[in-house]
Amino acid sequence: MAVRVAITGALSMPRKSAAELIETHTNAKFADSVTYDVNYLVASRFDTIKARKAAKIGVAVISEAELMDYIQKGAFPESQKPVRPEFHNPFRIDEITWTETIRPERVCFLEYSDNEGVVTQRFIWLCCKGRGSNGHDYLGAFDNETFKTFRTDRVVRLEEL
Repeated sequence: MAVRVAITGALSMPRKSAAELIETHTNAKFADSVTYDVNYLVASRFDTIKARKAAKIGVAVISEAELMDYIQKGAFPESQKPVRPEFHNPFRIDEITWTETIRPERVCFLEYSDNEGVVTQRFIWLCCKGRGSNGHDYLGAFDNETFKTFRTDRVVRLEEL
């Protein structure tokens, strides 16, 4: 299990130096953002977006002093990563009328804001557009091998590559 550590807020050293210490003196890898793959968040403040997200998804939040202790010991304890909740979409895909098919699929970069305002970035293969029975417009795309729908009003950025 690879231990991953992110940082939020200002530390007593530059973030680049802290990341280098994490990677060269411990069993952990530095992560730029808080995701379900991160074990620890080093926080000097708890009012940041990263700190709020860590608390929300269950990432262990530690202080700079604890970080330095783990660096001195040469290892972070292997803590459980947060468990990604299983997605249950109450809106069924068969309730979308697909009005445009895109062939060949377009490879795009997508920034998308979920229903809680968390923005994620991903590469998708855009393959169709449609309208849901709920009145919203949707994009249909493959994210890896999974077909997903994205409400167009929640698309922050869509850039064809």
